[in-house]
Amino acid sequence: MPVLLYGLDACPVSPRQHRSLNRVVVSCARNIFNVNTSDIAAECIQTCGVDDIADAVAMRKDKFIRIYLLSSSIVCGICSLIVN
Repeated sequence: MPVLLYGLDACPVSPRQHRSLNRVVVSCARNIFNVNTSDIAAECIQTCGVDDIADAVAMRKDKFIRIYLLSSSIVCGICSLIVN
């Protein structure tokens, strides 16, 4: 999952892209768990405790912004003024 989400914390992600990423996760789960339906694969994902794509992207984005705001870089400081 980290490979799939790499870099999304710094980019805007639309709801359509969230759905597309979720389809990739469900497709991988279908192959991993050797099941035929997306519903069963989604249940397996939930049972294993994998976060929803939208939640995972939001958490990564929040973490990125917190680190970005605490940075001592001049560029980060200027950009943090724009964000706030």
